[in-house]
Amino acid sequence: MRTLTLSIALALAACASVPPPVTELAAARAALGQAAPLATQYASAELSAAQRKLERAEQAMARDDRVQARRLAEQAVVDARFAWAVAENERSRQ
Repeated sequence: MRTLTLSIALALAACASVPPPVTELAAARAALGQAAPLATQYASAELSAAQRKLERAEQAMARDDRVQARRLAEQAVVDARFAWAVAENERSRQ
C-alpha cells in the first residue's frame, strides 16, 4: 500500500512540474493570424487543420493536460506555417 501511495504522489508531482504551454499557444494563435488572410483563399484545408489542432490544444488545456496541449499547439504552429507557405506559393503562381 505504501508503494502505491508513493507511486501516485510521484506521478502527481511529475504532472504538476510541467509548465502550462502559454508560449506555444500564443505562437499557434500568432501563426494562424499570420496565415489566415492568405490561406483562407489559397490553402483553406491546411488552415483548417491548423485551427482544429489549436482548438484541441485549448481543450487539452481546459482539462489541464499540459503535455497534450503543448504537443497540439506546436503542431498547430507547423500546420499554420505550412498553410501560409502553400498559400503564398499558390498566390505567386497566379
